Amino acid sequence: MSLLLTAAHDYRIVAVSDDFVASVGVARDALVGRSVLDALAGRHATHGQTMDKLRASLDRVVATGRRDVMEMQRYDLASQGDSVERQWWPVNAPVLGDDGALAFIVHRVEDATPLVRAQHAEADERAARVAVREGLQAVDILESITEGFFALDHDWRFTYVNHEAQRILDSTREDLLGKSILDVYPTLAGTEFERQFRRGLDERHAATFTAWYAEQQSWYEVHSFPSPTGISVYLRDVTAARDAEAEREALIAESERQRRMYEAALSNTPDLVYVFDRAHRFIYANEALLAMWGRTRDEALGLTCLELGYEPWHAAMHDREIEEVVATRRPIRGEVPFTGTNGRRIYDYIFAPVIGEGGDVVAVAGTTRDVTERQQVEQSIQEQAAQLKEADRAKDEFLATLAHELRNPLAPLRNGIYLLRRKGGVDASVARVHDMMQRQVDHLVRLVDDLLETSRISRGALALRTEPVDIATIVRNAVETSRPLIDAGRHALRIVLPEDPVEVSGDPVRIAQILSNLLNNAATYTPPGGHVDLVVAHGEDGVAITVADDGAGIARDDLPRIFAMFRRGETSPSGQSGLGIGLALSRKLAELHGGTLDAASDGLGRGSTFTLRLPAVALAAPLDEPASAAAFAFTDPVDLRETRMATGTGDGAAQRVLVVDDNRDAADSLGMVLRMLGAHVAVVSDGPSALEAFDAHAPEVVLLDIGMPGMDGYEVARVIRARDPSRRTALVALTGWGQDTDRRRARDAGFDHHLVKPADMGDLQRLLTTLRDGAPAS
Repeated sequence: MSLLLTAAHDYRIVAVSDDFVASVGVARDALVGRSVLDALAGRHATHGQTMDKLRASLDRVVATGRRDVMEMQRYDLASQGDSVERQWWPVNAPVLGDDGALAFIVHRVEDATPLVRAQHAEADERAARVAVREGLQAVDILESITEGFFALDHDWRFTYVNHEAQRILDSTREDLLGKSILDVYPTLAGTEFERQFRRGLDERHAATFTAWYAEQQSWYEVHSFPSPTGISVYLRDVTAARDAEAEREALIAESERQRRMYEAALSNTPDLVYVFDRAHRFIYANEALLAMWGRTRDEALGLTCLELGYEPWHAAMHDREIEEVVATRRPIRGEVPFTGTNGRRIYDYIFAPVIGEGGDVVAVAGTTRDVTERQQVEQSIQEQAAQLKEADRAKDEFLATLAHELRNPLAPLRNGIYLLRRKGGVDASVARVHDMMQRQVDHLVRLVDDLLETSRISRGALALRTEPVDIATIVRNAVETSRPLIDAGRHALRIVLPEDPVEVSGDPVRIAQILSNLLNNAATYTPPGGHVDLVVAHGEDGVAITVADDGAGIARDDLPRIFAMFRRGETSPSGQSGLGIGLALSRKLAELHGGTLDAASDGLGRGSTFTLRLPAVALAAPLDEPASAAAFAFTDPVDLRETRMATGTGDGAAQRVLVVDDNRDAADSLGMVLRMLGAHVAVVSDGPSALEAFDAHAPEVVLLDIGMPGMDGYEVARVIRARDPSRRTALVALTGWGQDTDRRRARDAGFDHHLVKPADMGDLQRLLTTLRDGAPAS
């Protein structure tokens, strides 16, 4: 029997079941709309207490949202002017609306009067028959409910067990009725079940509790009520619900733990972390961002950038970026200045989409980092790089200027030495002085050339003229260049070449330069009378050229740094140690050829070995098998450079040569050399004089300096070309400026050839012979 009540404070009846109407003998219209407390009020003295208990139970349902089972209540029904005593078990259950709130309360009562009467021994036969009949009806009710129900007498014996209780207790009625619950389930002893059941039996106390029964590994929700014969117990298995609740609570706890963890991380990072909603409002901001704003979370959240005081252009920019992230579903990054509590700073930021379960962008998350110091460091690095670049440029300019200034005095020295050596009738001692002067001037020229070559390589301005070249030819050229220094040290030079020709792909001049540097190094750091070996071997991997000596050697700690720029060894036995450029230049030239240059030494005083490896064009023999049968040695001092210079003819009488140089010594000495070779020579020292001499003498060749004051060589060349459009006169730049840009400028000004001071006499003589014979300009 049940009533449906409102959840309001007066608990009005909104619906009544038919069996309830029949039981109370009151018309439905007389019940619906009335407060249940008024409608059920009777005349019996106990009714007031019953209504108080009913209100308390209903109030508990409203407060907890959970079902409340009342103790058995006495209620007298009116029948033909008399009242009939009834015993009811009321249960009040909540009914929730769609929004989850309490909407109604179902007040359900079970008529326990038949059971009570059946348990009264003094009941008369008529009452017993009624009790049996009504008891059977109550049994039907108890069997139909979805909760387990059993009754215990004062001796803890089962007196009734419904079907659901049998399922829950995993026993049959036959196994339970008449037996003590503590005998059937001894593990109940000491549990909450025993304690509450004992209170019901001994203290007549009703109880509602939830407890764990270990033997069945289940949670049970139990309602126990005292009855005249003992206690009645309703129970249901709530294990699944408890597990679900425990899981939910665990998820909530884990979520809260992670939230606290993430919040701790986000609150302690110096980066700014935040989230925008789709309306561009901040819905999250970490502590760093709040500190930068100088606001609390309550003051900041829910506001847009503009409302937080961002400059309008700044706020508008972020609005556009948020919309772009939402539209493209891709992150966006930027950098922006902002003035906050830390002053004006530069910030790097990124906005990223937050994708919801449906795949839509539900928010935009962002992080921002203060990059002010980083930008300052980058700016400092850029400034330092610019300063280094400027210093490097200034260094190159200095080296070029230094080379030019050194070449100017070297030119007359080389010319003078040439004249002295060409003059006959000198005794042996004077000849040795000439040789010494020649070697020292050549050494100075090599130092100047090395300085410029190093600068050009470091700037990437050196271009190789690669071609297949014979190794033997390169070796002979290198030996020819280094021979004076080797002979000056009275060293024995041994050269080992393969029997078959071996070619490499490279620039013959540069490879010879590498070998010459290695030979010079060996000659310089080997005591007089030492030994120098140059051995060429080839194999499948390429060509290896080894230059070894028995000289000063290299300390083990110095080996890793031997190829560093300006790294010099200890003073050589000859007293010359150079500028520390040759080895560094040689390794760079080797690398430009795709090769390597390495050094080895067993230590000081134990000699050195340098190995140059180059890719080969034609290979035949293993790399470690030099053809000793082809070995030869230069043991007698021979001036190969002088021999090469003498190969030119001396009948240059038909040539008219104009020498133009503001360095009078260089101009006059060169004029003397040319006259010795038989040329008709005119010498002037400035541009205007050069043009006058050109008109007066009609020279076939003009050897023209570039860096003259006033009218420089470029301008003189352009004027001459304007006066001589048929180019009958060959213009040769003879200058201390020898870099690639200088050569290009000379060509653009009309020069046919470019020689760097001090000019090699052999090169100059061959050039004049070529021009006399009418060969085309190169």
